[in-house]
Amino acid sequence: MRKVILFVCLVCISTGIAIAQNPYEAANFATSDLNGTARFVGMGGALSALGGDISTVSTNPAGTGMFSKSEISLSASAVISGVDGVLGGNTSKASFDQTGIIVAMPTENSALNGMTFGLNISKKKNFFGNVDTDIFGLDGLFSQTHQIADMATDAYLSDCWDGALADMSAPIFDDDDKLVRPGIINEVWLTDDYGFDYMAGYQGIGAKAAHYQRSTYGSIMDIDMNFAINLKNQYFFGATLGVYDVESRRSSKYEELGTDGAYFDFNNYYDTKGSGFDLKLGAIIRPFDYSPFRIGLFIHTPTWYNLEDINGSTLFLNDDYLSGKDYDPYEYKLRTPWKFGISAGTTVGNYFAFGVEYEYQDLSSCKYSERYRSGNEYFRYQNEMMKTILRGQHTLKLGMEAKPADNVSVRCGYNYVSAPMKSEGYNILGFDGVMTETDYTNWKDTNRFTFGLGFRFNGGYFDLTYQYSTQKGDFYAFQNVYYKGDPGNLLPPTEIKNNRSQILGTLGFRF
Repeated sequence: MRKVILFVCLVCISTGIAIAQNPYEAANFATSDLNGTARFVGMGGALSALGGDISTVSTNPAGTGMFSKSEISLSASAVISGVDGVLGGNTSKASFDQTGIIVAMPTENSALNGMTFGLNISKKKNFFGNVDTDIFGLDGLFSQTHQIADMATDAYLSDCWDGALADMSAPIFDDDDKLVRPGIINEVWLTDDYGFDYMAGYQGIGAKAAHYQRSTYGSIMDIDMNFAINLKNQYFFGATLGVYDVESRRSSKYEELGTDGAYFDFNNYYDTKGSGFDLKLGAIIRPFDYSPFRIGLFIHTPTWYNLEDINGSTLFLNDDYLSGKDYDPYEYKLRTPWKFGISAGTTVGNYFAFGVEYEYQDLSSCKYSERYRSGNEYFRYQNEMMKTILRGQHTLKLGMEAKPADNVSVRCGYNYVSAPMKSEGYNILGFDGVMTETDYTNWKDTNRFTFGLGFRFNGGYFDLTYQYSTQKGDFYAFQNVYYKGDPGNLLPPTEIKNNRSQILGTLGFRF
């Protein structure tokens, strides 16, 4: 029998089911891409004051009030990652981006010039992307095993030995002190003056090298039902009910070589599915009836999501299978922030248009909650973390369109999106939880550049747009300071990039 173990049994600080919901996941679902019709993307999405495009139903719903004819459109694209495909994934992926119809109903009423009804399905966010990077700055000092050792020690001393990382990574002995299964961390045993053995904790091994790969798929699809009115061709008002379908999938692999010559790799998968809804309200005003200049205003309620997570992981040591975990689905709620926007636009004859737009949302106001009950301490903790880590996000959109010929349009656009989180943000896992992904990324500003062409023919049009999006981030493979008082990370960050290209085409018909 293993000798009597003397240890201080601390009060278990388990905070319920410590699942994977954290500020980084919230920011991922609360932000969106620049997507829609090729004309909308080609002008940087800066059409909330100009209107006249079906994709404005998801930004300023009043934009469809400017339709004088009914219209149907279909958009598709190819998305190209800035990193070659990893873990069996692809470097590029075909994408269905938009299909919709606007039914315009002009009237002869002197006050009400027309009404429009619209239904548009678009991809709000495309999760497709790859990460493939060496981890820098380890120098034989830092290691994922140090974080796991801290988690395992806390779990053991708190008598809460049900944390996934702790359970998967610690060695297992039988009743005769024989090693049944090795681990990637080591037990530290001490002997006191009376000859009793007791465990002081777990320790890790410094790493000489490490490598990380991640492949991500899925999307948030937005089904928008829109209604707008035109008053005297000077005031336009609209409302859109948005219904969302969420499917996000990712797999990752972290490999580490220790200073003792041993190596291991963690393989993780994480799937999220669910649905949500929101309401968008907007207005466009021409302050001067003799001028084409117009101002747009809009407000979006939070999106209320009902989500379900499934995740699991496997651990290999020196190419031998060590352990694995698969977890039951877990359901919860996420509320995203309110969003506000103001825009301006004008035209010159029928050969030039220019738009500018500003949006704001406070990501720190995201909130998690239980699906069927309330009072989860873990969610309360993560909601407080969001106030600390996430920040207000600013988006600036610019776009222009010129017509060198009656049937040809040339477009260009630019987006600046400020960083969703603070540069000193960090992620702490619950030692009693099922999450095994220790990595996180503090993403910085996003810059998007677009260029497009449009061609009109009898009764229809074809638009083509190229979009390039670039973003850098400070990637941390693990949290080197874990429950040590200082929330900072001593591990130097590894810079990664989230660069993507998109070639988008739209075919439309007016009737």
